[in-house]
Amino acid sequence: MSRYRFSIDLGETFTDFVLLDDTGRLSIKKIPATIHDSVRKLAEELVFFVSECKIEIANIEVLVAGMSVQIPPDKAIGCARDLEQQLLAYGLICPLQLVTNHGQLLRIDEAAENPENIMAPRIGGLMTGRYFGEQMGQKNLVVLRIGGSSAFLSLQTELSARSMDTLDQSLEGYGLSLPLGGNSYIGLNDKGELFLLPEHATPGPGPACFDRGGELPTLTDADLVLGYLNKDYFLYGAIPLKIELAKKAILKHLATPLNISVEEAAMRVSSGVDATIADHIRQLTGTHTRTLESYSLLAFGGAGPVHGCEIARMVGISQMVVPVGAGVSSALGYLLVMAENDPDWQIPKAMHRAGYYNPTRRSGDFHALKGYRSVYYEKDLTPCGCPIYDRAGIRTDDTLSGPAIVEGPETTVVMREKSYARMDAFRNLRISMR
Repeated sequence: MSRYRFSIDLGETFTDFVLLDDTGRLSIKKIPATIHDSVRKLAEELVFFVSECKIEIANIEVLVAGMSVQIPPDKAIGCARDLEQQLLAYGLICPLQLVTNHGQLLRIDEAAENPENIMAPRIGGLMTGRYFGEQMGQKNLVVLRIGGSSAFLSLQTELSARSMDTLDQSLEGYGLSLPLGGNSYIGLNDKGELFLLPEHATPGPGPACFDRGGELPTLTDADLVLGYLNKDYFLYGAIPLKIELAKKAILKHLATPLNISVEEAAMRVSSGVDATIADHIRQLTGTHTRTLESYSLLAFGGAGPVHGCEIARMVGISQMVVPVGAGVSSALGYLLVMAENDPDWQIPKAMHRAGYYNPTRRSGDFHALKGYRSVYYEKDLTPCGCPIYDRAGIRTDDTLSGPAIVEGPETTVVMREKSYARMDAFRNLRISMR
């Protein structure tokens, strides 16, 4: 019988579930609910997800959670305690453990002694970067995660990826958190220039395109207007996106004041975010390396693979990799932290998505091609009829040429012109920029 480990990333915008067995079978779910909404709802969603995976909650041997949510530490402890009690009532037999930024796993009572240590644990991103870097044989990496309300950058080299201690040190000298994400509001400064506001859309109203009462434009709204996102497939289709509401918000708050079109305003938003992150990568790497030509960009999060190709091009990186489970990288990293703390459990060398179709034989047209839609890539605002592919249908060693968009349930990959992609044997999508 397989052994099951479960991790949760309690985010500001979404909550991520990851279930992994000892064969590498990976089950993933991202839900539009957080502890801001209801701990009871989270418990119910977790139990439902476990039932979808055809196992009993009592079969879970280890449960670990990371507090990426922006709440007071004492409240986070209270929410964790509440979640544990509700899950125990559903039949969970193992205690909930909380991950710290230093790669420790603590019971709730232990974490309560110094709750600041469990808040915003960036160690998940570092561990995920190390795992996939070793899997691909790539020693030099720039790890980029862009989520709903924050982004994380880290530089990993051969020296910084050898142990938990050096990974911990990397958080200080080679890691950087940024207050920007898909839900970041976009405004105009006194000079009439677009800039990211420090506030972001909360899970309640969300971006304007969520049709939940949000009126200010966000990065997600801009990406939708540019054609990068599928209005019917965002988060498994759980949140239908309303492009007319995204255009309305951009028109009112950005395009009209600047006397430009909605599409040009959206392009300026997207390009501005790309340039901002590229500048931070240059600052992060400037004192450690002369060139980034030998590096690969590992893109995670819901928005990381959307913007990663252009960011890589800006800084001179020639390869972007979007791994298995890219949309839930922090939660996946917590499982890797768990393995470091459990010498009896060996992380599988490869992970495969449960329920994913990986065709080995087919005839006729390319199976993964879903269709086409208008996408804006260039600043001249001429849309192209871009092919859209289903990541699950791409066969190992298949290749794609950009421009193209590759869609998965947790994230979308935007391939630029003069790029091509290959699905490797581990189901990582490797994109090379010519």
